[in-house]
Amino acid sequence: NGIVQNNDFFGGNLKGITEKLDYLKSINVGVLYLNPIFKAYSNHRYDTADYLKIDEMLGTEEDFAELCKKAHEKGIKIILDGVFSHTGSNSIYFDSEGIFGNGAQSNENSPYRQWFDFSCYPDVYTSWWGIKTLPCVDENNNSYRDYIIRNDDSVIAHWLKLGADGFR
Repeated sequence: NGIVQNNDFFGGNLKGITEKLDYLKSINVGVLYLNPIFKAYSNHRYDTADYLKIDEMLGTEEDFAELCKKAHEKGIKIILDGVFSHTGSNSIYFDSEGIFGNGAQSNENSPYRQWFDFSCYPDVYTSWWGIKTLPCVDENNNSYRDYIIRNDDSVIAHWLKLGADGFR
């Protein structure tokens, strides 16, 4: 019906990657680039629901830390896709479904409201390529930058402390 659903999943998780590290090293892999691992609702996970949580389908923070540790022992780096130009509409930040209660669309006074560009609140907003499930964030917003990169407990700091080597 012309709706992008992205809801067919094919398996694979962080433990599975960890189990394949010997093979990956044997074919001279030096860097593993992981598509978004954050909690999301689609198979591609570019509709981030929470930057600070791993999607349960992929595993846990402990699984991620173990993957990084084992990869580093083999000289393999881990790069994460940050997806920082937009979030998912069904996220703690935007909350179009009213699940979380404090997102920019569900709560006019949300601390995240200033992250998004509403031309007619709450239903008309800038989204990635016009896909309504991917509302764009204002990457120049100071609050957003603090949350993602500048604060000591930022999203970037969180994942680097767990063992990630960098972000795209």
